[in-house]
Amino acid sequence: MTDKRGFSLRLIPKLVCACIASTATADIYQWHDGDGDGSLWLSSSLAVPFSNVSRQTLWWAELENENLSSINLSASNVSFAHLANTNLQNAGLAFTLFVGADLHAANVSNANLFYADISDADLSGVANWESAFWLATRYNENTILPKGMNPEQYGMIFTEIPAPSGFLAFGLGIFCTKRRR
Repeated sequence: MTDKRGFSLRLIPKLVCACIASTATADIYQWHDGDGDGSLWLSSSLAVPFSNVSRQTLWWAELENENLSSINLSASNVSFAHLANTNLQNAGLAFTLFVGADLHAANVSNANLFYADISDADLSGVANWESAFWLATRYNENTILPKGMNPEQYGMIFTEIPAPSGFLAFGLGIFCTKRRR
């Protein structure tokens, strides 16, 4: 079907669909009680390569063996997520919280982990970690790093785990100063 100027009217719906598809983003949904206390968190489901799931809360996400190449997870919270054997090649992971996450044997080739937090995470067996961008990535003494990785060479930041006695002394100090007034 064409109009008087020879313009195909069948082309209009195709153009509309192409415009909508080019702006698509993905949200990941699945209910999961990660800590067993009865609270439910929005978590994993459909994540595909090149998705934009930045600034999402994905606690305890179940994403093992997924292909998440070139995904944008920047500034997301994927604490305690299960990402073992996941393909994160060329992924945008800057400012992402991976606290307590399982990244065992994940592929992080050319991934950007700038200022990500991998405290308490398991990165044992991570593939292609040499080509990832680790500058300012934070880790602690409980982080399991890949064999042979020297975090100082990659500009990573060691964060100490605060001692409980330090909090106690601080609290007592505040309490005592308030009582004197």
